[in-house]
Amino acid sequence: MTETILRLLTRLSEAGEDAILPGELAAPFFGPVFDRLLAKRVLVEQAPLADWDVCDACECGLPCRPIRKIGDAFRAECPFDHRQDIELTEDDVRVFRIGGEALASVIGTAAGFRAAPKLAAEKVWRLGDTPSGRVVFVAWEPAALTGDGIIASLRQAAQGSDVTILAPQLPEEIARRHQDAGFHLVETLAVQIPASDGLGVAIDVAALAPVPLAPVLRVRRATAEVQWDSRSVILSRQILPVFERLLEKAMSRDQVASGAHVEGTTAREAKDLIRELRDAFKAAGFTDAESKALIMTVRGRGYRLGVVAADIVVED
Repeated sequence: MTETILRLLTRLSEAGEDAILPGELAAPFFGPVFDRLLAKRVLVEQAPLADWDVCDACECGLPCRPIRKIGDAFRAECPFDHRQDIELTEDDVRVFRIGGEALASVIGTAAGFRAAPKLAAEKVWRLGDTPSGRVVFVAWEPAALTGDGIIASLRQAAQGSDVTILAPQLPEEIARRHQDAGFHLVETLAVQIPASDGLGVAIDVAALAPVPLAPVLRVRRATAEVQWDSRSVILSRQILPVFERLLEKAMSRDQVASGAHVEGTTAREAKDLIRELRDAFKAAGFTDAESKALIMTVRGRGYRLGVVAADIVVED
């Protein structure tokens, strides 16, 4: 239940300045957790409602109908047909404004950020920095990220660090602008997960950084150089043909090279050639596990490169 109210507040906050929680939605959540949200000013109680929506298809011409207090009860009265009157409780007429900065503070705390959020641009708060140095911002409404100067403002606030923005779903054109600027966009609701703390919500911190792209395997045939994961090795003329046979299969439909295909016209066994190829990578600084992840053994079939064709670049 507590996780639900924070998700509800997050969704309602997309309305910006008009973000309110009406009593009829709030009533199921009344209790200690709700009181904590009031104390933190995530919710700020406003004056009770004085009017209610008119009846469906009503011809009274009024924009709304007044609420009249009768003893301990309340009634939204229809001036034409009292059978359409609605009986209300004291909870029904309560209304709460959602405090954007205070809600940002709760979300920041759930993500593990200790400092209070700072206003980085109009209606955009800086929640904090991840251990890797990524700066995390939150915007409750799409309009906060549509201004012409917002990208420059966030870059200035980030001071060169990578940026993640928690926000509602943005219009495609606006989302593309921020992505083209190198910002990582995450829907705020998507990273809220249940937790056992007093407010019942946590943030999936792993989602605050983009999934790393697979390292590209770059092969420069002219120099017999193979580059992978920002490191490179120069293969000898003796072992280069073995790698090229694996490369040939990686670029085909069946990516597994049989032992016979690896051996080619040599008299040496495939397992010895593969071991020598892996040793060449280890001599260049790759670990044993990394060399085996790049040059994989497929039990009962042969050997293959641990990189898909889409992540291989071959230069002559």
